[in-house]
Amino acid sequence: MMLTLRRLSCAALLSGCALLTSCASPPLRLYTLGMPSDQDARQPHLSPRATTIEISRTVIPDYLDSQDIVLRNGEEIVRSPKSRWATRLSLGITDLITNQIAVSHPNELITDQPLADAATLRVQVNISRLDVDENGSAVLDANWAVLPQDPNKPLIRDRVHLSETGDVSNDAAIAALMRKMIIELANHVNRSVPPHA
Repeated sequence: MMLTLRRLSCAALLSGCALLTSCASPPLRLYTLGMPSDQDARQPHLSPRATTIEISRTVIPDYLDSQDIVLRNGEEIVRSPKSRWATRLSLGITDLITNQIAVSHPNELITDQPLADAATLRVQVNISRLDVDENGSAVLDANWAVLPQDPNKPLIRDRVHLSETGDVSNDAAIAALMRKMIIELANHVNRSVPPHA
């Protein structure tokens, strides 16, 4: 009986030590795709007849649309145990694309937020593949459409295949590589947006 109690006490003590050890793990890190700009945030006043361009929420594969930062290892998707995106990845991508396009159109209202009236143009981006593998190779396949409010104006469609290589030794490096890919995509989409739509 005494030996059994001793064993139970030892087991309880070891369990407590293991629990305390797990509490001492490093804090969770949160990453965003965008970074605050160091440039002057002042923008020209928008006229009442300014063009409005609505950036719809980017569509990405379901397995990516979470807060998990992942790497591909062949058929396996490996989730980071210590870092996450600050928001769902589709929202972070939409925000970055919106900001990149807005820089090129300072006299127009570029937004991914609800508008009071119909936008002059709507941009829909669909990403069918966005993979970063453990060897540092990144691939992005996307298509997009620029849809005018005026039915007499043409619908613009395009697509792109992008590939990059970079450091994936830590989560910050993975986030930086993905940011670079999304900025490149945004630049391609931006070239499809007609001037003074």
